[in-house]
Amino acid sequence: MDDIELLVAETFSHLRENFGNLPESHSSDLAPTESSDIGFLPELPGILYHLQKSSSLFVLRTFVSRNIRQDYQKIIENPEDYPSLRLLDGSVGSIEKKLRFFMLDTHLQAEIIHDQISNRRFPVDEEMMCNLSDPGFSWWLTKRNNGFQISFTFSVSSEDSTVKLGPIGDQQLALKSFQEMESLMNEAGLNLNIQNEYNRVQFNDGEELLLEELKDLFEFGVMGEGMTKLFKLLARRIGNHSKLETLWLYFHEIAAMRRFWIQIQYDLFDG
Repeated sequence: MDDIELLVAETFSHLRENFGNLPESHSSDLAPTESSDIGFLPELPGILYHLQKSSSLFVLRTFVSRNIRQDYQKIIENPEDYPSLRLLDGSVGSIEKKLRFFMLDTHLQAEIIHDQISNRRFPVDEEMMCNLSDPGFSWWLTKRNNGFQISFTFSVSSEDSTVKLGPIGDQQLALKSFQEMESLMNEAGLNLNIQNEYNRVQFNDGEELLLEELKDLFEFGVMGEGMTKLFKLLARRIGNHSKLETLWLYFHEIAAMRRFWIQIQYDLFDG
């Protein structure tokens, strides 16, 4: 088991231990193997997808679903009606094996994931290709003694403790949202230092529990109880709830994208 596969295994273990209501897998382990098993699929929003991979590249063909069970059945019965999923391409394996799903809180989260990653080509070993002219597509998390750092290129975060997060968001929107968070925290009389630097953001000098919750959001894609309590506190202390709501939705979108990318890493090593 190499480092990336070990990280994926440790991530799922962390999610099950600390967030026990989550399933062991959101997609491939739960996908039906026969059409008669479709009744066990969730009637929830999410992404239906086909992962096409070679030795060095992979592509995600995605479909936004408001009801995974209904859409899965439609696609399995008439795959020719969904050419964008490429399920009838000449690769080996049944259509049921190719078509996977990932559950989400809302179909809007699925729309965001679809817009961001559908039909893009991604290198399997991104670290081997990153350089100044091609900095890669991923965000990277590096843990510090008094916080953590989010980098938008591998060149500024190539330490042993660095974790690849995947393409979980737009850099400019992230910087704007992080600045908004620091402003709202200061307005509420809470301490959190967010330093926006070239191609990276430092989170430090805040309450240890809050920093840990923020780190878990990026590393594991979870909005923990501490983050919920923080936003409730901010809602009581500040007047502009529209900015707070926008930030709340943004963090949920980031968490959803990160969880989905964890699943994709699992799929890549699961055959």
